[in-house]
Amino acid sequence: MLGAVVEVYPNKWPEGVEPNGAIAFVDRDGVLNIGSPNYINNPEELILLDGAAETIGDLKRLGFKICIVTNQSAIFRELWDEDRLHEIHSELSRIMLSIDSDAFVDLIITCPHRQFDRCSCRKPMPGMLYLGDQILRSNLVLPLKLNKNVPIPKVATNINWWKDKPKPVNTLDIMVGDRKSDLGAGWGFGTRLFKVRADIGIVEVKDRLLNPLDSGDVFQPVR
Repeated sequence: MLGAVVEVYPNKWPEGVEPNGAIAFVDRDGVLNIGSPNYINNPEELILLDGAAETIGDLKRLGFKICIVTNQSAIFRELWDEDRLHEIHSELSRIMLSIDSDAFVDLIITCPHRQFDRCSCRKPMPGMLYLGDQILRSNLVLPLKLNKNVPIPKVATNINWWKDKPKPVNTLDIMVGDRKSDLGAGWGFGTRLFKVRADIGIVEVKDRLLNPLDSGDVFQPVR
């Protein structure tokens, strides 16, 4: 079975904030940190994009849960393993919290597969978003640790890309990414979509993300 890697973090909220029931699904490289064509291979290579931590903090202050969804085929290419991934993500969380003490990440889901592995989690497939929804808003309980090979919900494999965009679980749900594959995954789960430039990242759409009336970017996956 080709499952995802899931890192579950303690459920923390800024003081006085009530959850709004929505999830902010966020790509990693080119959205939160500077990406590399050769992968981010260790914590020392991780460089946060300006304004990323503050934007995540602002979303938490509005009541969003934060779920990072990232493709990292370096794992199946055997360049490094899930434990190295966890080290990188621990450093990402540490840096963001050092900048904004409210920039809590609730969940990080990683697809470790290559494109030809034909998994259900690699974006643009929406599997990681469906899995995040089950963990953060449903009854799928995982330990607060690194979880390997977590199955993707079967419903995520039944998307008809030629029909209308699925209805969202929560109308405030968002997907932020720098690539069409990110928008495709968000489209398949019915979220509002926000595309950013990889050299600017999530701060580019910060004001839009904080506006509940912004319906997001128009995107057609197959047209």
